[in-house]
Amino acid sequence: MTEANKTTDRDEVLFAFHQECGTPTAEQILAWIKKFPQFAEDIRAHAAVAWDWAMSDGLQGAEVDPSLCARGYSQALNIIYNEESSSASSHAVASGQTFQQMLNASGKEVYQLARELDVDRGVLADLFNGWMLPPACKRLADRVIASLNTTFEGFDSAMQLALQHPHLGHAKADKTPAVIPRSCEAIIRDSDMSPERKRYWLGED
Repeated sequence: MTEANKTTDRDEVLFAFHQECGTPTAEQILAWIKKFPQFAEDIRAHAAVAWDWAMSDGLQGAEVDPSLCARGYSQALNIIYNEESSSASSHAVASGQTFQQMLNASGKEVYQLARELDVDRGVLADLFNGWMLPPACKRLADRVIASLNTTFEGFDSAMQLALQHPHLGHAKADKTPAVIPRSCEAIIRDSDMSPERKRYWLGED
C-alpha cells in the first residue's frame, strides 16, 4: 500500500469516526482503536480535539478561557489513557500467568517452594504440571497463593492453564507419554509425606 493510499484510508476512518462519535466516549474510542489499530494515535488525537470542540461549542457567545480548554483537552486524554490502562489490566488478568512464570518472578524453584511449605515436592509438581484436578485443597491453595504473591483468581487461572497445557515429561521410544489427572486429595494421600502432614494438607488436623 502506498503512502497516498494509507493517508486516504486514515482520512476515511477518521471521518467515519467523527460521523459516528461526535463526542466520543472512552468505550467508543477503544472500540475504534481495536478495529483500526494502525490509526490508534490519530483516533486518540481526533477524539481529544472533538472533546475540545464540544467544550468550545458549549461556551458560544462567551470568551473562551484558553486554560479551561487546555484542561478539557488534558482531561480527555487522561480519560482515554485510564480506560486503556484498565482494559490492558483486565486483559492481563484474563490471560493470566502460569505457575512457572510465578515461580520465576519469585526467584524460586519447585523444590525450594516445597521445602518452604513443607509439602511433598511431587504434590507441587502435579499441580504445576497440570496433573491435578481442581479444586486444590484450600490449605494448599492458600499457602501457594501467599508464597507466590498472587491471588485466588491468579491461582485458579494458572491451574486452568496447567490443565490445558499439561507437561507430559519425556517420551519413551516405545510409547507416547500420557497423563491421567487426579484430585488433590488423591495426590496428597498417595504422596510420601507422613500421615500427620497428609492430614494437615487435607485439612483433617
